[in-house]
Amino acid sequence: MEKRPNVKLLKEILKNYMSDIEGIIAVAICDRDGFIIASEFRVKEEEESDVIIGAISAMLDNYIDRIESEFGTHGDFFNITTTGDKKFALSSQGPHSILTTVASQSTTDIKLKVYSEHIATKVEQVIDGNENVSPKIPEIIRALSKTRGGELPRREGEFTNKVILTGDYAVGKTSLIRRFVENEFKKNYISTLGVQVSEKTVNISESTLINYVIWDIGGQITQIAPYRKKFYNGANAAFIVIDRTRPNNLESVEKWYSDIRKSVERDIPIVIVGNKSDLVDEIVINEEEIKEVAKEYNFHYILTSALTGENVNDAFLYIAYREIEDL
Repeated sequence: MEKRPNVKLLKEILKNYMSDIEGIIAVAICDRDGFIIASEFRVKEEEESDVIIGAISAMLDNYIDRIESEFGTHGDFFNITTTGDKKFALSSQGPHSILTTVASQSTTDIKLKVYSEHIATKVEQVIDGNENVSPKIPEIIRALSKTRGGELPRREGEFTNKVILTGDYAVGKTSLIRRFVENEFKKNYISTLGVQVSEKTVNISESTLINYVIWDIGGQITQIAPYRKKFYNGANAAFIVIDRTRPNNLESVEKWYSDIRKSVERDIPIVIVGNKSDLVDEIVINEEEIKEVAKEYNFHYILTSALTGENVNDAFLYIAYREIEDL
């Protein structure tokens, strides 16, 4: 028998979603047949809630066949429809669920897209049986949602984004890249010697493609010194990855930032990535410590798990939006 999803955790995630966006009226998690699994409302009257549920059901009835024909049962998608004085945003990040958000017209499209895709990803992870999904919304998502003008990207065409991943050995750089590029995780650990380069193309909007060129920099900082300039040259952004289960690993941020600054002349977005966040019983570096260091260097930070995929796509998406804004 199929295991029931943790509805309590799903509802907590939805409550945080609504708390962050004032314009949300209601939100519902539905399966691919349109059956509602969990929902939350800002309205207090039961009668009004019933009306909104009816509107959500009607909207899904109109879209279910279209979703299946255009995206298939496994396709990821995002769509906004305006009806009267409300916006309906549909988002899916996997085969199990569709996140439906009802919001006021004052809620920007970019805010709905960034948040709903993030929440939809968490929902899929919970439905897949991951009990360690954090219901909290990362600060980086709030930054993403405040993209200039509050609109979806208007830059048309293909853009190349070189991202370098730095950090000590065995912090999970290669696993993060594999999770982003292939949506896979392999437990066997092989240390990266020198550098490995991966690529992935992502549709940011209907007319905007980002080609990620991702450089996985080996953790042996002394050995890579002769090649540093070549590895880092042309970077648009950098991640400094730390292992949250390794004592004192946060101290490596200063070392890797110094290394980046020696070889990258212009200011680029840098994100501290606190990895292995799924190992909740082994974590020795808490979020407040990471936040404090990020604030000191004026970086953003995000907590990830290459094993479960939590927040991995969001880290790379942040870089893409920053690049489009700077064009």
